[in-house]
Amino acid sequence: MMTQIRTMGPTEARLLNRLAADGHTIFTTDQARAVLNVDDQDINKILYQLARKRWLLRLEKGKYLILPLEAGMEGHYSVHEFVVATHLVHPAAIAYASALSFHELSDVVPQAVLVATTRRKADVTIEELGVRFRFVTIRAHKFFGLQTVRIEDEPIQITTPSKTIVDGLDHPELCGGIVELAKGLSRYAQIGADWAQVTADARRLGNGTVFKRLGYLSEILDLDVGEWVGRWQTEMSAGESVLDPRYGRQGSYRTDWNLRVNVPEEQLLEWRRH
Repeated sequence: MMTQIRTMGPTEARLLNRLAADGHTIFTTDQARAVLNVDDQDINKILYQLARKRWLLRLEKGKYLILPLEAGMEGHYSVHEFVVATHLVHPAAIAYASALSFHELSDVVPQAVLVATTRRKADVTIEELGVRFRFVTIRAHKFFGLQTVRIEDEPIQITTPSKTIVDGLDHPELCGGIVELAKGLSRYAQIGADWAQVTADARRLGNGTVFKRLGYLSEILDLDVGEWVGRWQTEMSAGESVLDPRYGRQGSYRTDWNLRVNVPEEQLLEWRRH
Protein backbone atom coordinates (compact mmCIF):
# COMPACT_ATOMS: atom_id res chain seq x y z
CA MET A 1 0.00 0.00 0.00
CA MET A 2 1.38 3.41 -0.95
CA THR A 3 1.84 5.76 2.01
CA GLN A 4 0.07 9.07 1.65
CA ILE A 5 2.05 12.21 2.32
CA ARG A 6 1.03 15.73 3.07
CA THR A 7 1.87 18.12 0.28
CA MET A 8 2.59 21.84 0.14
CA GLY A 9 3.43 24.38 -2.50
CA PRO A 10 6.66 26.42 -2.69
CA THR A 11 5.15 29.49 -0.99
CA GLU A 12 3.74 27.36 1.81
CA ALA A 13 7.09 25.61 2.23
CA ARG A 14 8.94 28.93 2.35
CA LEU A 15 6.62 30.19 5.05
CA LEU A 16 6.94 27.13 7.30
CA ASN A 17 10.68 26.81 6.77
CA ARG A 18 11.25 30.45 7.71
CA LEU A 19 9.01 30.25 10.78
CA ALA A 20 10.73 27.05 11.93
CA ALA A 21 14.17 28.56 11.34
CA ASP A 22 13.15 31.51 13.53
CA GLY A 23 12.16 29.09 16.30
CA HIS A 24 8.40 29.47 15.97
CA THR A 25 6.46 26.32 16.83
CA ILE A 26 3.45 28.54 17.44
CA PHE A 27 2.99 31.76 15.48
CA THR A 28 0.49 34.50 14.71
CA THR A 29 -1.07 35.60 11.45
CA ASP A 30 0.91 38.84 11.68
CA GLN A 31 4.19 36.92 11.91
CA ALA A 32 3.25 34.83 8.87
CA ARG A 33 2.27 37.94 6.90
CA ALA A 34 5.63 39.55 7.72
CA VAL A 35 7.49 36.51 6.36
CA LEU A 36 5.73 36.52 2.99
CA ASN A 37 4.97 40.25 2.76
CA VAL A 38 1.46 39.66 1.43
CA ASP A 39 -1.92 41.20 2.18
CA ASP A 40 -4.54 39.93 4.64
CA GLN A 41 -6.59 38.06 2.05
CA ASP A 42 -3.60 36.16 0.68
CA ILE A 43 -2.12 35.15 4.06
CA ASN A 44 -5.51 34.01 5.33
CA LYS A 45 -5.91 31.82 2.24
CA ILE A 46 -2.43 30.33 2.65
CA LEU A 47 -2.97 29.57 6.35
CA TYR A 48 -6.38 28.07 5.63
CA GLN A 49 -4.88 25.73 3.06
CA LEU A 50 -2.03 24.70 5.36
CA ALA A 51 -4.50 23.96 8.14
CA ARG A 52 -6.74 21.99 5.76
CA LYS A 53 -3.74 19.90 4.68
CA ARG A 54 -2.82 19.33 8.34
CA TRP A 55 0.43 21.24 8.31
CA LEU A 56 -1.06 23.66 10.83
CA LEU A 57 -3.44 23.43 13.76
CA ARG A 58 -5.50 26.55 14.40
CA LEU A 59 -5.37 27.21 18.15
CA GLU A 60 -7.64 30.25 18.07
CA LYS A 61 -8.23 33.16 15.76
CA GLY A 62 -4.87 34.37 14.48
CA LYS A 63 -2.71 31.73 16.21
CA TYR A 64 -1.41 28.47 14.74
CA LEU A 65 0.69 25.47 15.75
CA ILE A 66 3.06 23.99 13.17
CA LEU A 67 2.52 20.23 12.81
CA PRO A 68 5.86 18.55 12.01
CA LEU A 69 6.47 15.88 9.38
CA GLU A 70 6.40 13.13 12.00
CA ALA A 71 2.79 14.03 12.75
CA GLY A 72 1.85 11.88 9.73
CA MET A 73 -0.83 12.29 7.10
CA GLU A 74 -3.56 12.99 9.64
CA GLY A 75 -1.51 15.59 11.46
CA HIS A 76 -1.68 13.83 14.84
CA TYR A 77 0.71 15.61 17.17
CA SER A 78 0.89 16.52 20.82
CA VAL A 79 2.47 19.59 22.35
CA HIS A 80 2.74 20.35 26.04
CA GLU A 81 -0.28 22.31 27.16
CA PHE A 82 1.86 24.79 29.12
CA VAL A 83 3.66 25.74 25.90
CA VAL A 84 0.35 26.44 24.18
CA ALA A 85 -0.95 28.39 27.18
CA THR A 86 1.87 30.92 27.12
CA HIS A 87 1.15 31.70 23.47
CA LEU A 88 -2.54 32.35 24.03
CA VAL A 89 -2.16 35.40 26.27
CA HIS A 90 0.56 37.75 27.50
CA PRO A 91 1.57 38.05 30.23
CA ALA A 92 0.89 34.48 31.33
CA ALA A 93 1.88 32.31 34.26
CA ILE A 94 0.82 28.75 35.00
CA ALA A 95 -0.86 29.03 38.39
CA TYR A 96 -3.33 27.72 40.96
CA ALA A 97 -4.26 24.03 40.53
CA SER A 98 -1.94 23.60 37.53
CA ALA A 99 1.05 24.96 39.47
CA LEU A 100 0.07 22.90 42.52
CA SER A 101 0.19 19.77 40.36
CA PHE A 102 3.43 20.80 38.61
CA HIS A 103 5.24 21.28 41.93
CA GLU A 104 3.92 17.86 43.07
CA LEU A 105 1.91 19.46 45.87
CA SER A 106 -1.21 17.74 44.55
CA ASP A 107 -1.99 14.41 42.89
CA VAL A 108 -5.06 15.82 41.16
CA VAL A 109 -4.72 16.56 37.46
CA PRO A 110 -6.78 19.72 36.80
CA GLN A 111 -9.53 19.47 34.19
CA ALA A 112 -8.24 22.71 32.67
CA VAL A 113 -4.89 24.46 32.51
CA LEU A 114 -5.14 27.46 34.84
CA VAL A 115 -3.30 30.54 33.63
CA ALA A 116 -2.92 33.78 35.58
CA THR A 117 -2.79 36.95 33.52
CA THR A 118 -3.40 40.66 33.99
CA ARG A 119 -5.50 40.76 30.82
CA ARG A 120 -9.10 39.77 30.25
CA LYS A 121 -9.17 36.59 28.20
CA ALA A 122 -12.01 34.19 27.44
CA ASP A 123 -11.38 30.51 28.09
CA VAL A 124 -10.14 28.50 25.13
CA THR A 125 -10.84 24.85 24.33
CA ILE A 126 -8.73 23.12 21.67
CA GLU A 127 -10.60 19.95 20.80
CA GLU A 128 -7.77 18.48 18.71
CA LEU A 129 -5.44 18.60 21.71
CA GLY A 130 -8.13 17.67 24.22
CA VAL A 131 -7.23 20.64 26.42
CA ARG A 132 -9.17 23.51 27.94
CA PHE A 133 -7.42 26.68 29.08
CA ARG A 134 -8.91 28.76 31.87
CA PHE A 135 -7.59 32.29 32.19
CA VAL A 136 -7.78 33.97 35.60
CA THR A 137 -7.52 37.75 35.39
CA ILE A 138 -5.67 39.20 38.37
CA ARG A 139 -4.58 42.70 39.29
CA ALA A 140 -1.05 43.70 38.34
CA HIS A 141 0.15 43.79 41.97
CA LYS A 142 -0.72 40.09 42.31
CA PHE A 143 1.32 39.08 39.26
CA PHE A 144 4.59 38.18 40.96
CA GLY A 145 6.34 35.20 42.53
CA LEU A 146 7.24 33.58 39.21
CA GLN A 147 9.97 31.20 38.12
CA THR A 148 10.95 30.17 34.61
CA VAL A 149 11.10 26.50 33.63
CA ARG A 150 11.95 25.09 30.21
CA ILE A 151 9.43 22.75 28.62
CA GLU A 152 10.03 21.46 25.10
CA ASP A 153 12.88 23.98 24.96
CA GLU A 154 10.55 26.93 25.59
CA PRO A 155 10.67 29.21 28.65
CA ILE A 156 7.48 28.89 30.68
CA GLN A 157 6.55 31.10 33.61
CA ILE A 158 4.97 29.36 36.59
CA THR A 159 4.28 30.49 40.14
CA THR A 160 6.88 29.43 42.69
CA PRO A 161 5.88 26.86 45.33
CA SER A 162 5.44 29.55 48.01
CA LYS A 163 3.40 31.82 45.72
CA THR A 164 1.32 28.82 44.60
CA ILE A 165 0.42 28.14 48.24
CA VAL A 166 -0.41 31.80 48.85
CA ASP A 167 -2.51 32.01 45.68
CA GLY A 168 -4.41 28.94 46.86
CA LEU A 169 -5.05 30.54 50.24
CA ASP A 170 -6.32 33.60 48.37
CA HIS A 171 -8.60 31.52 46.11
CA PRO A 172 -9.01 27.93 47.36
CA GLU A 173 -11.71 27.33 44.75
CA LEU A 174 -9.05 27.64 42.01
CA CYS A 175 -6.96 24.90 43.61
CA GLY A 176 -9.65 22.27 43.99
CA GLY A 177 -11.01 23.53 47.30
CA ILE A 178 -9.67 23.94 50.81
CA VAL A 179 -9.17 20.18 51.36
CA GLU A 180 -6.84 19.92 48.35
CA LEU A 181 -5.03 23.03 49.52
CA ALA A 182 -4.58 21.52 52.99
CA LYS A 183 -2.90 18.54 51.34
CA GLY A 184 -0.70 20.88 49.33
CA LEU A 185 0.29 22.86 52.41
CA SER A 186 1.20 19.65 54.23
CA ARG A 187 3.39 18.50 51.33
CA TYR A 188 5.00 21.91 51.09
CA ALA A 189 6.01 21.62 54.75
CA GLN A 190 7.43 18.13 54.14
CA ILE A 191 9.73 19.29 51.33
CA GLY A 192 11.08 22.15 53.42
CA ALA A 193 8.74 25.11 53.63
CA ASP A 194 10.11 28.64 53.47
CA TRP A 195 7.70 30.31 55.87
CA ALA A 196 9.50 33.64 55.57
CA GLN A 197 8.86 33.64 51.82
CA VAL A 198 5.25 32.52 52.28
CA THR A 199 4.73 35.39 54.72
CA ALA A 200 6.36 37.90 52.37
CA ASP A 201 4.28 36.67 49.42
CA ALA A 202 1.08 36.82 51.47
CA ARG A 203 1.81 40.33 52.64
CA ARG A 204 2.55 41.50 49.11
CA LEU A 205 -0.66 39.90 47.85
CA GLY A 206 -2.58 42.13 50.23
CA ASN A 207 -5.40 39.83 51.38
CA GLY A 208 -5.53 39.45 55.16
CA THR A 209 -7.80 36.41 54.85
CA VAL A 210 -4.78 34.51 53.50
CA PHE A 211 -3.16 34.71 56.95
CA LYS A 212 -6.36 33.46 58.62
CA ARG A 213 -6.52 30.36 56.45
CA LEU A 214 -2.78 29.80 56.68
CA GLY A 215 -2.74 30.02 60.46
CA TYR A 216 -5.75 27.79 60.97
CA LEU A 217 -4.57 25.11 58.52
CA SER A 218 -1.05 25.07 59.94
CA GLU A 219 -2.59 24.52 63.36
CA ILE A 220 -4.86 21.59 62.50
CA LEU A 221 -2.15 20.05 60.30
CA ASP A 222 0.27 20.38 63.22
CA LEU A 223 2.92 22.03 61.07
CA ASP A 224 6.16 23.24 62.60
CA VAL A 225 5.82 26.94 61.86
CA GLY A 226 7.50 28.20 65.02
CA GLU A 227 6.93 31.84 65.88
CA TRP A 228 5.47 32.62 62.46
CA VAL A 229 2.00 31.84 63.79
CA GLY A 230 2.14 34.93 65.98
CA ARG A 231 3.21 37.06 63.01
CA TRP A 232 0.30 35.77 60.96
CA GLN A 233 -2.19 36.75 63.65
CA THR A 234 -0.94 40.34 63.53
CA GLU A 235 -1.37 40.38 59.74
CA MET A 236 -5.02 39.20 59.72
CA SER A 237 -7.76 41.40 58.37
CA ALA A 238 -10.58 42.53 60.62
CA GLY A 239 -13.98 40.89 60.49
CA GLU A 240 -15.12 37.37 59.74
CA SER A 241 -13.89 35.33 56.78
CA VAL A 242 -14.87 31.86 55.61
CA LEU A 243 -12.45 28.97 55.30
CA ASP A 244 -13.73 27.85 51.88
CA PRO A 245 -15.47 30.54 49.79
CA ARG A 246 -17.48 27.90 47.92
CA TYR A 247 -19.66 27.37 51.00
CA GLY A 248 -21.77 29.66 53.15
CA ARG A 249 -21.33 30.98 56.66
CA GLN A 250 -21.89 27.74 58.47
CA GLY A 251 -19.94 25.76 61.04
CA SER A 252 -17.97 26.87 64.08
CA TYR A 253 -16.29 30.23 64.48
CA ARG A 254 -12.64 30.54 65.49
CA THR A 255 -12.18 33.87 67.23
CA ASP A 256 -8.38 33.48 67.29
CA TRP A 257 -8.35 33.42 63.47
CA ASN A 258 -11.53 35.46 62.74
CA LEU A 259 -12.52 32.47 60.64
CA ARG A 260 -15.79 30.67 59.98
CA VAL A 261 -14.76 27.00 59.67
CA ASN A 262 -17.36 25.95 57.11
CA VAL A 263 -15.61 22.65 56.33
CA PRO A 264 -15.41 20.16 59.23
CA GLU A 265 -11.95 19.41 60.56
CA GLU A 266 -12.43 15.67 60.01
CA GLN A 267 -13.12 16.36 56.34
CA LEU A 268 -10.00 18.51 56.09
CA LEU A 269 -7.88 15.65 57.47
CA GLU A 270 -9.68 12.65 55.95
CA TRP A 271 -7.05 12.24 53.21
CA ARG A 272 -4.47 11.33 55.87
CA ARG A 273 -6.28 8.07 56.49
CA HIS A 274 -6.02 6.87 52.89
